[in-house]
Amino acid sequence: MSYRTVKSQIKVEGNKANNYTDFFYKAFRNILIFILPLTIISALVLGFSMSHSSATVSNSGTDQIQFYLSTSCTMSSVVNTAHAKEISNGTYHSGVGKTTVTTLCNDGNGYSIYANGYSNNEEGNNKLINSEYPEFSINTGLNTNGSTSAWAMKLNNVENDPTPPVIEQNYNNIYGIVPTFWTKVASRTASTTDMDEGSSFTTTYAVYASSNQHAGTYVGQVMYLLTHPAYPESLHFMQDVADWKDELTEVNSSLRAIDKRDGKLYWVTKLADGNIWMTQNLDLDIGGTNTAPLNSNNTDISTDPSVYVSSGVYSDYTVNDGVYTWNPVSTVITSNTKITYPNNTNSPTVSPAWPTNNYTTPYSAEGGDTYYYTSGNNNNDTRYTSLQACKDASHTEDECKRYFAGNYYNWSAAIASNNSTNLGSDPETIATNSICPKGWRLPNASPVDNINNEFGRMLYYSGITASLSNGNESVGYASGGFDKLRYEPYYFVRSGGISGNSIGNTGVNGDYWSNMVVDGNYAKSLAFYGTNIFPSRNGYRYLGRSIRCVAR
Repeated sequence: MSYRTVKSQIKVEGNKANNYTDFFYKAFRNILIFILPLTIISALVLGFSMSHSSATVSNSGTDQIQFYLSTSCTMSSVVNTAHAKEISNGTYHSGVGKTTVTTLCNDGNGYSIYANGYSNNEEGNNKLINSEYPEFSINTGLNTNGSTSAWAMKLNNVENDPTPPVIEQNYNNIYGIVPTFWTKVASRTASTTDMDEGSSFTTTYAVYASSNQHAGTYVGQVMYLLTHPAYPESLHFMQDVADWKDELTEVNSSLRAIDKRDGKLYWVTKLADGNIWMTQNLDLDIGGTNTAPLNSNNTDISTDPSVYVSSGVYSDYTVNDGVYTWNPVSTVITSNTKITYPNNTNSPTVSPAWPTNNYTTPYSAEGGDTYYYTSGNNNNDTRYTSLQACKDASHTEDECKRYFAGNYYNWSAAIASNNSTNLGSDPETIATNSICPKGWRLPNASPVDNINNEFGRMLYYSGITASLSNGNESVGYASGGFDKLRYEPYYFVRSGGISGNSIGNTGVNGDYWSNMVVDGNYAKSLAFYGTNIFPSRNGYRYLGRSIRCVAR
């Protein structure tokens, strides 16, 4: 599934001219469908035989070639006319600004386009903001005269477009209210005919200024969002979990939510402990070109100034208008470096090597297009190195995506810090920040029975383990618990971990960071392999491990 956004900004002024125009486009990467280079797999099979007296070469043979082309859907925009206009009191103006938005998809799965007000950098704000006197801002509406100012938006199909989208009735060639939540404005059902030039529509705006409207400059924005394939459900965002968590009323009920930082899609589930968990591994690329800056608006980052007082704990944070932003220091291994599995090796080389004994620098690595499908035994899971390969093995696409390896993080990266060594050496100190989405956090892994160990409580109340956490020891599985851990709805993946110059124990071990320290060298994690499961195991902070977040 793909996710793209476009923002359109409109600016109007009273009693003074201005030619200001600002329209910008930002593309996020695909959700769960990863754009890969074209892969060619060639297999040559030849046979020969030899007698005792002479050699005879067979002329039979096969040469099989397969091509895999990943799914891609893009959205781009062209500004046709300026989104700025000088207006006078008591007048109505339509056709303010015109932008052509074009989608281009290389499959036939269709798409949906949503719109939302985004004024003053606040999602869901549909006002034209007066930069000097916000109390005089212009609300959205349909007025063309009267005592109340208003502005509105509409969409039009592009003339002679052979594959136009279907525009929703409230915006189809008529001005409609700018929404305060994500609202579908256009869509395309399954089609295979939009590859040549894509599918396009235009956006434009109207404004009425009442006779008593205060003079000044008014600025508003609308964000347009593309989901591909056509999104069948109401839009849910990870960062808005407080708004939709009540929809998950039953234990083991699930839905999919989008991470606003990079547009990736995750399954989330209400589990037997009563908490809502991510039931896929986190796949956030730290510092990636398709990842938004990590700040307190979109990430589990505190806005409490006292959190940043201790020197080095949360270093390299900046604050602007009450928004705290983490600025990761440069890392040797970045999320732009994908890990590949040549020659079917179980321990692929990580180059350059993941540094050991480094507790100060955040490191992350992308596990590549890798899926660990459960094999139903305690030895190892089956690894597929493309989504297509997993599907070709008779697994559903949803099953495969649940088993996606995601990214690997050391503990400094997991807690969104450039130096985790100063975060207390006392056992059970809890990190305040994390790289989970806003509204989510790393689970707690207290070794004390039946109190704070969220990993342990979730596993025990789900019937996976036979008892609650007991320090750094294996608690043992309940009957069938090992397989249950890796099946619906939990889908914990044995994605191994990184140490030194390789990923080790892939398909054999599962390791997931918590938010809790042990001492200056260790942090707590969930770990499982074979017949052992540790809800509160000690692990060196420099190791690369997976992450599952739990809703706050």
